[in-house]
Amino acid sequence: MKIAEVEAALNLDNDEYLANYDNWTRDIAEELARRNLIVKDKLSDEHWRVIEFVRSYYKEFCRGPSVVRISKATGFSMEKVCQLFPCGTVRGAYRLAGLPKPPGCI
Repeated sequence: MKIAEVEAALNLDNDEYLANYDNWTRDIAEELARRNLIVKDKLSDEHWRVIEFVRSYYKEFCRGPSVVRISKATGFSMEKVCQLFPCGTVRGAYRLAGLPKPPGCI
């Protein structure tokens, strides 16, 4: 996707989460990662491993996984997951995976 196409598809809600889960693309995730200062350039394979698990978990259970589940599924320590997404799994991994902001999350 070209930058202009990503910008056009980047329909965010008031909390800067993707407004429609089905509009998610890898290019959108890359742009959100840059906007949220998670990476300066490209997401790593480790980031993608977490993001893909979060998306598959959400598809199955209609909610995002806990950091413990992410850790077990990816084989990364919880500390590693937190290093990959220093703003937290909700503001980091969930947002980049196109998930909506969980209810009750500040």
